[in-house]
Amino acid sequence: MMKNKDDLERFSQSSPWDQLPLTFWELCQLHSRVRHYSSKQYLFFSGEEANTFFLLLKGRVELLLMSEFTEKIFRVIQAPNFFPEVALDGKTYPYAALAVENSEVLVLDRTILLRYLNENPQALMPFYQSMALDLRRAYRQIKNVALGDARSRLGAKLFALSHAHGQPVGDGILITIPLSTTELAGMCSLARESVSRILGELKELEIIEVERKKIKILNKEKLREWVHERLGS
Repeated sequence: MMKNKDDLERFSQSSPWDQLPLTFWELCQLHSRVRHYSSKQYLFFSGEEANTFFLLLKGRVELLLMSEFTEKIFRVIQAPNFFPEVALDGKTYPYAALAVENSEVLVLDRTILLRYLNENPQALMPFYQSMALDLRRAYRQIKNVALGDARSRLGAKLFALSHAHGQPVGDGILITIPLSTTELAGMCSLARESVSRILGELKELEIIEVERKKIKILNKEKLREWVHERLGS
């Protein structure tokens, strides 16, 4: 039985999950379990059997593309969020998931969810919408990597991070995820030295401020224009 109904209720009121019928949330209360993850604790690894879905109730999680010697941050998600949608196909997890702060997730067995969706096809739309949003993000990343130079790629990533994880402060928008130069480089497929140089340029233009791992966007519209100039759009 679900222990923390308040967190599940907040999840159920967020878009697009507020479209799900009451029976789905009753299913979660009856057949799911809550897990707590500490910062830097893995939820699952790339290549493992994808037999579980996660509803992120609290905290933040990094999705990591991994090889034998390297890993790159593919995306950072925050509560409320459902993942990984790709597990619907029954194959292995294509990426790893790492808690970047103390996090709480609701764990739902894949077979239970698929049986529910087969019996309640009207509940599929929010899952389609969530996957469509992920596809749009992926296309945007591909566009930035394929068509943009190093500056546009980093600028577009900072803009996206300020939108997804930004907190308004007195003189701008603070990206609430601590990010090192190395982590930013991995997210943009750039060399660390290139990221350091471009961040310096953006600071000189008074578009951003950087203090240790904290990045503040001082002028979001100016950042948007700076990126578009380099993408030629």
